[in-house]
Amino acid sequence: MVVTSLFHILCRRWYIVAFGLVIGLASLGAIRSAEPVYWTKAEVSFIAPDRKPAYWIPGDDYSSLVDFAAMVERRVNYNSRSVDLSLSSGTLYGAGIRQGYSVNLLNSGGQWAKSFRWPVLSVQVVDSSALKVQAVLNEVVDSINSATRELQEEVGVTQDLITTLTSPASPEVVFGGGTQINRLKGAVTWIGLSIALSTIAAVVTDGMLAKNSRARTVRRRRPAHVPG
Repeated sequence: MVVTSLFHILCRRWYIVAFGLVIGLASLGAIRSAEPVYWTKAEVSFIAPDRKPAYWIPGDDYSSLVDFAAMVERRVNYNSRSVDLSLSSGTLYGAGIRQGYSVNLLNSGGQWAKSFRWPVLSVQVVDSSALKVQAVLNEVVDSINSATRELQEEVGVTQDLITTLTSPASPEVVFGGGTQINRLKGAVTWIGLSIALSTIAAVVTDGMLAKNSRARTVRRRRPAHVPG
């Protein structure tokens, strides 16, 4: 009975349901047409000349390399369009950035107690296409390598140089907006919400109009007052 009544209401107020669906579809189109976000991350490690790039030995002192990595970070970021992240463990797209890059000395601590123990620069890039992300990443890594050479040349070091190692060698570029399945689920959820809200609006409107109609009917049937 309830289903039948609801069906009749939706038929009577079809224009409200149609209007709600049009608004929902229009909003969905705007969401789906929004510019996509692609993201990648790489780490550039600094290797001392007397070591192999086999990564760090626990307990060793890398403070001098950390200081050198910090100098490279400042030179690369100086007068550039890089984004300053308060936490190097955060993501650019998570911070609301849709186009740009960041170069941060790897922070093994937290936001309130930063710890720079490793000579590693964390590089992130976010942009509207995978090709753009890859191109910017290559430029940033090249800038880091150039700064590494320049800083050593400026103090007269020509051999036994500090070198860099980028890991991974070919960073994966991921879609920051989620998978296609998640986007489909989001679209279905949005359409379902639009239908539900349109149905509620139709039921509420139908009830208000029916109440007004009954009130007018009662007023017409009420006998006129005859003075005595």
